[in-house]
Amino acid sequence: MSFFKKMMAKVGIGNIDIDTQFHTEDFIPGELVEGVIIAKGGSIEQKVDKIYFQIMTEYRKPSPTDSDPNFTVRETVVIANILLGESFVLEPGESIEIPFQFVLPHETPISIGVSPIWISTGMDVDNAVDPSDRDNIDVLAHPHTSVIFEALEELGFHLHKAENEYYPQRDYYLPFIQNFEFVPYQNGEYRSSVDELELVFYPDENGVEVLLEIDRRTRGFGGLLSDMLDTDESHHRYYFSCEELEEGSESVADQFRGIFDDLLDV
Repeated sequence: MSFFKKMMAKVGIGNIDIDTQFHTEDFIPGELVEGVIIAKGGSIEQKVDKIYFQIMTEYRKPSPTDSDPNFTVRETVVIANILLGESFVLEPGESIEIPFQFVLPHETPISIGVSPIWISTGMDVDNAVDPSDRDNIDVLAHPHTSVIFEALEELGFHLHKAENEYYPQRDYYLPFIQNFEFVPYQNGEYRSSVDELELVFYPDENGVEVLLEIDRRTRGFGGLLSDMLDTDESHHRYYFSCEELEEGSESVADQFRGIFDDLLDV
């Protein structure tokens, strides 16, 4: 084997090339992703120790400066590492197809807002630059989460903003949450009592936990004082089981109506 070819492979010239092709059309958290990795050998025989996927996104994190205390930066985060297959040797010029399937993690954010979501494919190769491939994906809401969106629409709310935001939690392994902000339509039933809703979803195989913050519309001096003391916001957690969500958006809307009425009556 040529010493020159070995050295070229170490800097990435004449190395293995990979291309990930997904057979899945709709990327949905909690559901199966299928496809094939096409790997083409380089100029020398090379051993691949492992193949892996990384589900990745970005989130907004505060990074105050002297000139701007509200300055933020965007951080990249790995949502999940997925190991595929065992080690193998790829001969020079050889082309192989490696089929794969994995479940897209429930924690994967939805493609709403400005934060991209992508799958990075990588290989660990002996004595060479590790080949990689990046594929941006559009992630749809899980059907159970979609029911909640539909229920809020029935109650007269529409999505105003969605953002991946820095929010570390002791019982949650990711350093961010995807925060959804809803505001009432002008003709909505809560237009006179609610300024804004903020929701965070924690879906799993049994349902969806919802972290809810309701910002109440306030009036007069008492309302101003409430704003100043931050007493106009209520934070609560609710869990909607698969059975409850499968009853449909009208039933879930009724549950939310009871939640809102209880919170607004405080």
